[in-house]
Amino acid sequence: MKNLLITIVIFLLIFSLACDQEERVFNEDFIIEFGSVCGWCAGEELIKVSQSGIIYIRTIPCGDDKGTTQKERTISVNEWDQINASFDYAFFKTLEYNECNVCADGCDEFIKITESGNTDKISYSPEKQIEGLEDLKSLLNDLLEEMREAD
Repeated sequence: MKNLLITIVIFLLIFSLACDQEERVFNEDFIIEFGSVCGWCAGEELIKVSQSGIIYIRTIPCGDDKGTTQKERTISVNEWDQINASFDYAFFKTLEYNECNVCADGCDEFIKITESGNTDKISYSPEKQIEGLEDLKSLLNDLLEEMREAD
């Protein structure tokens, strides 16, 4: 009886430790990427948002600040629902913005949405307002700024 009790306690202890150390998996079924890319040595800054979390990536390809910064955080159900409610994905897929200011050392802002391996992307001047995406851009920009400033 004593051995059975010890075995049960050990099993429960191992099980509880395994649950505490569970790795977060980035859900790749529906990912929204938002950011900007600039020419010369300015680089790229973006967030990847999914139901699993937010990843911030800043890459500077050259110069004194060369390197990559990456930060992550979870996303609340409320934040995820608010993002999804802020735009019509079917409408997004019909948009055709493919500017290339970065081709002449300028900057482009982009929104890229991947659903089950299929990707749709728009690229446009940062100051351009895209009708129907105002709320989405505002929410994503707020998240980008928050992640940029996070320690």
